[in-house]
Amino acid sequence: MMIQFDSPYQTRQQVEQLFKVSPATIYRWIKEGKFPAPIHLGANMVRWKVSDIEAWILEREKTQFPKQEDIAP
Repeated sequence: MMIQFDSPYQTRQQVEQLFKVSPATIYRWIKEGKFPAPIHLGANMVRWKVSDIEAWILEREKTQFPKQEDIAP
């Protein structure tokens, strides 16, 4: 992965900054099943696992940019 994270968990603000989207977009993606759900660590504390974010990015890359051998002739 080319993105370097300083922690195994990311805040909502860090996710917003990473993808340049609003909080509403993040939560809409989650509701639609298009983005990993956060982990609730406390009453007012949610975090996203970096491994979940990385897996999501890789899956998006695979569906957006399929390898030539994955394309049927």
